[in-house]
Amino acid sequence: MNRVVVVGPPGSGKSTLAERVAARLGCEHVELDGLWWEPGWQEAGTERYLERLRPVATRDRWVVSGNYTSKGTSQVLWPRADAIVWLDLPRRVTIPRILRRTASRVVRRTDLWGTGNRETLRQVLRSDSILWFAWKVHPSYGERYAGTDDPRWVRLRSPREVRRWLLTLPSHSDG
Repeated sequence: MNRVVVVGPPGSGKSTLAERVAARLGCEHVELDGLWWEPGWQEAGTERYLERLRPVATRDRWVVSGNYTSKGTSQVLWPRADAIVWLDLPRRVTIPRILRRTASRVVRRTDLWGTGNRETLRQVLRSDSILWFAWKVHPSYGERYAGTDDPRWVRLRSPREVRRWLLTLPSHSDG
């Protein structure tokens, strides 16, 4: 396994799992949010995003986390992927994770993707915050990804399934 895409709703653990998979496989992890967001929370736009994504897809080995299917990700990355891992975790798991992650980022003033973008308490309280966005869009991921019969797809429905699947991967240090 050389090329892995990790998809799922906000708070499902896409980046965390992708980092762990990349470490096990000994390859690079690319976070799609880092290709999409520019300083000042400006969106890169589809054309610029795809300009950044295409070189990633041509590499021999990578693990990518994120969705952006409406921006062309599925056309660029998925045909080259050896596995597409869908984190299909319930809201009762994802929403508390978002709360913890966002609170930590606000307190620590975490610079996201090297852009200088930081989550703020003001953003958290807005009607278009990541928390409200995650609540609203959660069902759409099931609609978007369910029904695939592609054998490369791995659907994981609980944190326990995620941990078990990760242990099935070869370790870079083993080979």
